[in-house]
Amino acid sequence: MLLPKKLVPESQVNIIHTSSPVGRGDLSAFESAVRRLSKTYPKTKVYDVERHELDPRYLAGSERERLKQFRAASKNADWLLPAYGGTGCGDIVRHVSEDDLKTIKTQAPVVNGFSDTTFLINHLYFEIDLLTFHYANAGGIYACDNQQLFFDVVEGRRTSFSFNEPGNRWITPPPAQKIEGTAIGGNLETFRDLLDICRYGTASWKPFILFMEDVDLDAEDFHRIFISLDSRRIFRHVRAIVVGRMDDRELASAEKKFDQIFGSAKPPAPTAEGIQELTTEWAAQFIRYQLSEVIEDRQKNNDPLHILTVKNFGHGVTKNPLLIPIGGKTAIHPDGTIEFTGPFVQ
Repeated sequence: MLLPKKLVPESQVNIIHTSSPVGRGDLSAFESAVRRLSKTYPKTKVYDVERHELDPRYLAGSERERLKQFRAASKNADWLLPAYGGTGCGDIVRHVSEDDLKTIKTQAPVVNGFSDTTFLINHLYFEIDLLTFHYANAGGIYACDNQQLFFDVVEGRRTSFSFNEPGNRWITPPPAQKIEGTAIGGNLETFRDLLDICRYGTASWKPFILFMEDVDLDAEDFHRIFISLDSRRIFRHVRAIVVGRMDDRELASAEKKFDQIFGSAKPPAPTAEGIQELTTEWAAQFIRYQLSEVIEDRQKNNDPLHILTVKNFGHGVTKNPLLIPIGGKTAIHPDGTIEFTGPFVQ
C-alpha cells in the first residue's frame, strides 16, 4: 500500500478539470472553496483548461486538453483535487501512461473524488496501490458537514474513524461477526466503465468490500450494469456490498412503466429470513432480485454475501457523508457500523 503524503500548509494543491465544467449553479460554491483552500494552503492552483468552439458544453475541455493539464498538475502535486464530476474522467484516465503513473507514485499525492472521478481514485489504487479517498470534489467539500473529518484524515490527525447512521440496514441476514476487507467502488456506473474501458482482468475480488451508489438510473440501466459486474464474478467473491442512494424514484417509475406495457399484475416482493423493512425498498428489491442466485449459491457454500444499505452515501448527501479510503482497511460490524483503520497518510 502506497500512502499519500500528509497535507501541511506548504503543500501544493492542484485543482484539475477531469470531467464536466463546473455547473452554473455550483460555480459560486466552487469559487468560494478555492478561496478557502487558498487560505489554508497558499500554494493552491487551478489548472484551467483551454476551451475551443467545438468543445461540447458537457465537458470542461477536450480530451487532449484535460489530459495535458492533468499531466502538468501531477508533476508537483501534494494534493490532486478534481474540480467537478459529471462525465469524461474516463476519457483522460484511459490515456494515463506508465510514465504518468510513475510520476504520481513518486509524488504520492492525496487524491480524492466523487461521482465521475470514481474512475480516477479506483484506477490509481488498482494500478499503483495508492490509497485514495472517495469524498467530495473541490466544489462540494465545504458543503459537507463532516469536512473537518476529511481534513483531519489527510493532515494525519486521525488514524481511524467509523460511521453508524440510524438508517444502516442489512438486506440480507446480518453477519455473526464483523466482516473485514479492502474498500473499493463509488459511483456504480462509473466503476463499471472503469473495468470495461481499462480492461481489468478477472483477478480475485475476494479481498474487497464494494461500495456503490448512483443517480438517474432506471431499471434497465441497473440491470445492464449488474450483468456486466456479474460477468466478472465480482458478486461471487467480494466480502460484502455497501449500497448507498440508488435513486429509487427512478426504479419506482420504471415499475409503473413496465406495468403499463406488460400488465399490472405485480409479483410479490422477494423475501428472505432476516430481511428488514427498508426505507429504500425499491432499490433493495432490485438488488435482491439481481443477486438472488448469487446470494443463494453463496449461502449454500457457507460463504454468504452480506449487503448493507446506508443513507449517508451518494449524490445529494451533505450530512455526515461517508469518507471512504479506497484501498483502506475496512470492517463492517453486525450492528451496521462501518469502520476504517489507517494509517491513511505517511
